[in-house]
Amino acid sequence: MAKMFSIYGFTTFRMNKFFSKVRLFILAAFVVLIGITVAASGCSLLNRDKQSIAEKKSEEAEKKANAEYEKALKQHYNHQSKDAKKMMKNTKKQAAKVNKPKKRKWFAGTKCK
Repeated sequence: MAKMFSIYGFTTFRMNKFFSKVRLFILAAFVVLIGITVAASGCSLLNRDKQSIAEKKSEEAEKKANAEYEKALKQHYNHQSKDAKKMMKNTKKQAAKVNKPKKRKWFAGTKCK
């Protein structure tokens, strides 16, 4: 039989067998590490905590309250006379103009020292 090529006293067959065992060991260690990480999280990845459930309930309640408010506001507007509706519309426009943020001109005003 022909002698196999050897490096440092190991044949290539033995080296391949050795490296395949090392790869298998590294893979098993990686799988175990992932398993421990998932188990240590206490299944929190699957279950939501009480705080998030409470936040979701409060968001739903807020959304429902906003919908009721909008409905009441629309009903109030529809119960008004034509003149009152016109006045409300003009008041809303004026409020939008007054409440608009005022821009300062870059060349006017006091200078910082």
